[in-house]
Amino acid sequence: MDRELTLICSTCAQEIAQDDGYLWVNRREADTAQQAYQALEQRQTDPLNGSVSFDLADLCALPAPAAWRADHRDCDLEREDPFHYRIPAARLHLRADLLDWTAHLTEKVWLPHTDWRDLLRETRTGSARLAVSGPRPPAHLAAF
Repeated sequence: MDRELTLICSTCAQEIAQDDGYLWVNRREADTAQQAYQALEQRQTDPLNGSVSFDLADLCALPAPAAWRADHRDCDLEREDPFHYRIPAARLHLRADLLDWTAHLTEKVWLPHTDWRDLLRETRTGSARLAVSGPRPPAHLAAF
């Protein structure tokens, strides 16, 4: 099977070509971001009408979304951490595989508090954590 997606190890910057690694996110970081957002939402909800309003300072004070990373098993210094959610590189050969994972991950309440959307966008042109090959979307769609 031709490979459209190749993960790039965040530790050694080499391809994870032998399916000896994974894409992962730290669930603690995602949970922290989720809790901070929920606390802000609760503080900023008008008790009379239920409307929510945020100012820019509040939003800037929120923790960054948890970042998805790619690592070889041998490069991951935290490979025993039970709070890491891992997707094996062997399950990410095609862009369509990311669609399947997206459908699965939307069931997770912590997903919006990660940078998964950014990772999906990277499948158009590649990035430091994801190399892409194969057919690319038409240029007029690359801006979206």
